[in-house]
Amino acid sequence: MGIFTMDKQKWLSKTNLVFFTPCLLFSNIASTISIQKLCAYWPIPAFYLTFAFVSWLLAHVVSRMAGLSPQYRRFVLACSVFGNTNSMPIAIITSLAVSEAGQILFWDADDSQEFVAARGISYTLFYAIFGNLLRWSYGYGLLQKTEQEEQQEHDMHARAESGKLHDGTDIIISKGYGSCSPIQDEQQDGRRQQGRMPDRRSSSLTLTAATDQDGQEEDDVKPSYATPETTQLLASFPTLPADMDDSHKSTSHLITDLIMQAGQRIHRFMSPPLYAAFLALVVGLTPLKHLLYAKESFLYPCLTKAIENCGRAAVPLILTTLGAQLYIISTSQHSAAPAMMKPVISAILVRMVIMPFVVAPITIAFVIYGARISLLATDPVFITMMVVLGCSPTAINLVQITQVNGVFEEEMLRMLFWTYGVVCIPVCTAVVFLGLTIVDKVMLY
Repeated sequence: MGIFTMDKQKWLSKTNLVFFTPCLLFSNIASTISIQKLCAYWPIPAFYLTFAFVSWLLAHVVSRMAGLSPQYRRFVLACSVFGNTNSMPIAIITSLAVSEAGQILFWDADDSQEFVAARGISYTLFYAIFGNLLRWSYGYGLLQKTEQEEQQEHDMHARAESGKLHDGTDIIISKGYGSCSPIQDEQQDGRRQQGRMPDRRSSSLTLTAATDQDGQEEDDVKPSYATPETTQLLASFPTLPADMDDSHKSTSHLITDLIMQAGQRIHRFMSPPLYAAFLALVVGLTPLKHLLYAKESFLYPCLTKAIENCGRAAVPLILTTLGAQLYIISTSQHSAAPAMMKPVISAILVRMVIMPFVVAPITIAFVIYGARISLLATDPVFITMMVVLGCSPTAINLVQITQVNGVFEEEMLRMLFWTYGVVCIPVCTAVVFLGLTIVDKVMLY
């Protein structure tokens, strides 16, 4: 409808990234994690790291076989490694718990539908902790321009504005990443023509006089250098205490600069949601959790509940900006270029087609051999959720990262459209049946 323009979408995405999404991550992680769960649920991070490494490896292989550029390889990596770890798996286990097929997921005779749903949600949220940590660190870095690409784009725009190199030769900019439009090129060509032609009303005498005047100014400002005798006299003086103080100051400045550089590198690696996730880990694994999450605590109603309520706005805002971007693409006249659809197809192939054939054997092996080392290997809900989480579609909040960073925006929109609008329903149905079949045939056998 034109209500959310591109500027408003970017502002809303940045607000969501800086405030609402950190609130969501903090409330989910801090309320879920604890020392007891970390010890009892140790297979969950093991599963996540295994699935992430396999999908990362498959993404590298498929993207190289497809002949993608290094930029699009990063896009395929992000879409393949980071799946939906919240909304869709929770909806699946909640629906399975109240269905007739949910009886297969009962752990023992005393189990119930409420316990099945509660365990499934608990496993999903704990799995999402590690997904969010990696997504907002490594994934955030994948979906942004590198320093070399930013420098190349800056140089390209600078050359497009100047119109010629230092030696006076023209620059030809290819229509690709960071290039100008044809209209802008024509305008710049006109400006270049005007820049080359001197004013016919100015005579050669005027130009010569200006050149001579410039030469005189250059001669007037030539620097003077000290004589060797003066330099030797200065070097013969002994070191004064003030020089020692200057050396100590220079050392302290050097240490300060090193600390500042290290802090800048860490900050470049971090993101606001990642800061919130680490803060949530500190709260969840220390006595601070009782101070914030105890019902009788003063901070629970005024601070903890406020953070939770702010976090609930994160997903609706992501869907709002996603819908606005899809509307803009649907009303535009141009169609997707083949170079744009190739990475989208590669990512869908890895995430939705190949991964189920890898996740199933890993899960079956854990069912057969994992009962000796973990009680979770005997829980049907855990096995089903690991299959669903390993094959879930690409995370929706990746579109938020691309919009804030201003890169891969249209590719990510088409990726999510084809994933959730076309491929998700049949593939997720098959994945759920696969998980239930593993529980029914392998575990009960």
